[in-house]
Amino acid sequence: MDDFSSCTQISYFATGPVTSDRSQFLSFFRTIPSNRLQALGLARLVVHFAWTWVGLVTSDSEYGKQGIEIVQEEFARKGVCIAFSQLLPASPNMPDIMNAAKVVTESRAHVIVTFCGFEAQPLLMQLYRQGMSGRVWLCSEAMSHITIFRNQKALLMFNGSLSIASRKEQVPGLRDFIVQLHPSSSPEDIFIQEFWSKIFNCWWNTSSVELANGCNRCTGNESLRDGTNPFINMMGFGLSFNVHNAVYAIAHALHNMAQGEPRGRKRTFAYRAQVGTPGFKPWQLLQYLRKVHFQNKVREEVSFDQHGDPPALFDILNTRIPSADNINVVRVGQIVFSPSQGEDLKVNDSAIMWTGGSIEIPISVCTPSCSMGYRRSHRSGEATCCFNCIPCAKGEISNQTGASLATASICGSFLPVLILAVFVAHQETPLVRANSRELSYLLLVGLALSFFGCLLFLGRPTPRACLLGQVAFGLTFALCLSCILAKTLVVVAAFRATSPGDHMRLWLGPRMPRAVVLLGCLPQLLLCATWLAASPPSLRRDSHTIPHAITLFCDEGSPVAFWGMLAYLGLLAGLSLMGAFLARNLPDAFNEAWLICFSLLGCLGVWLAFVPAYLTSRAWYAAATEAFAILASNSALLCGMFLPKCYILLWYPELNTRRFLMQREKRTGI
Repeated sequence: MDDFSSCTQISYFATGPVTSDRSQFLSFFRTIPSNRLQALGLARLVVHFAWTWVGLVTSDSEYGKQGIEIVQEEFARKGVCIAFSQLLPASPNMPDIMNAAKVVTESRAHVIVTFCGFEAQPLLMQLYRQGMSGRVWLCSEAMSHITIFRNQKALLMFNGSLSIASRKEQVPGLRDFIVQLHPSSSPEDIFIQEFWSKIFNCWWNTSSVELANGCNRCTGNESLRDGTNPFINMMGFGLSFNVHNAVYAIAHALHNMAQGEPRGRKRTFAYRAQVGTPGFKPWQLLQYLRKVHFQNKVREEVSFDQHGDPPALFDILNTRIPSADNINVVRVGQIVFSPSQGEDLKVNDSAIMWTGGSIEIPISVCTPSCSMGYRRSHRSGEATCCFNCIPCAKGEISNQTGASLATASICGSFLPVLILAVFVAHQETPLVRANSRELSYLLLVGLALSFFGCLLFLGRPTPRACLLGQVAFGLTFALCLSCILAKTLVVVAAFRATSPGDHMRLWLGPRMPRAVVLLGCLPQLLLCATWLAASPPSLRRDSHTIPHAITLFCDEGSPVAFWGMLAYLGLLAGLSLMGAFLARNLPDAFNEAWLICFSLLGCLGVWLAFVPAYLTSRAWYAAATEAFAILASNSALLCGMFLPKCYILLWYPELNTRRFLMQREKRTGI
């Protein structure tokens, strides 16, 4: 005789998470969502509403203990703290109820997660008598059917609560089939007679013993069609679809097994017949049931994951109780757990009516977030969500400063892209063509990258950010200055090449500016590569400067490489400034040399101020100083080089003509 555990089993009602353990229940499947998914759904809702300080109430049963354990594990992963955890005994006495009520009322948690059922009614009644209000109850499925609470005081505590419940569809046609049943239409079917007797509390065929016991005889006029019988409208009626799915899953598995070919050979009729003979073993069905995947009659996906669990769809219900005799339960969202689609949480926050009739999401935190200029200081012996807010130490960056620099970095990276779009739209006009449009495009790209690279200096330092921050800045800014140097040489060459055979005309072609940009970036690239290979920047911890605190900062690694990178950038800027200054008086109505001079003067001024500020800053504050210097120098180049051109392109297009560009040349007689 085969061991029962080796037989394939499908349950339509077992929800305990222990049966998902494949080491103990290898052949167990179910068509009802596991309690584990209920617990995960509750945790997802807490995270969705940004609640970090919640209470837990659970029943002293396997259902409550297993469910709340999963909730606690998920809370620990998501950084949610537990204000209290109260266990409700199955048969509580008054001292137990009073103690539980005291714990709940004295807690600052405004959200209470429950994983229990009817056991919570005594506690709810006591809380009502004490006048407790303003709490949000987040309930598992056992408490989603609030009609189990017969006491009106307990019911009123659920006003504004949220709960999750697995969606229960009805088998299409099943209700119509049941309401037309009648023992007289199938007199040979004893099951219909028994069903009729149970529903209407009478006996269809009464024996003398039953008559002697005072049993009522069914009249035959009873009917399920009038809609008054509670059986038709009972909540558990939807569970019939779980049975329906289980039967069809077995049917699909048997069909697939019947269609399979043994060992790659075409099956014969004799082999087909073995399915119905004693040679067929129940465990043979297991491998086919694992792969079952189909859509049922309401187009729901039916399959099983590695734990034997089906796809789960939970409705998020909002309970509204304007009065004791007016109870409304409204669906405000859903949670989907599917092996093929993953997790999906959808909540209509604006449709939720919270406790007290409020439509604003309640706040449940131990300590509100610290204001700008303050930092967290953990309270000894308390949860991580409870802390004090103390002023930042002198020289530290507040969140406001970091946020401002990050905003400037992001906005600054978009501005060169917009200017590039303007230049591309006017690429055939004289103003854009006269100023080396290819170099202009490349310069705008370099500025956009340099702006965006400032984000690596902001926020919490990480090993990757420390490694890439300085290198990214050095390479992108070297690209920008190389483009400006090439532009300067092109301006000089354009006015020095006075004869057709002059060697200066070589600078007017596209190859020479490209070579200048490449040669300008190459030394910086070699320097950065050597820097990363020999002594790269890294993350460091400072535990001495500020007592009782550990500060993270980025160490440059090699000071020689860092200052060498800045010195090379200064060399490129100096050469460009020198060439532009010498070409400032060359004839042209729109001489770009003037723009280069002003841009580089602003850029060099920023970096001359940066050096002493950087040397006198603390290690973690130096990053913000450098980020500010990068943003300021990028802005000087962007505004000085391109804003005057955009001004003409967008607001004075009549000046964007070759005649205007040549006016100064005519006035000087050249």
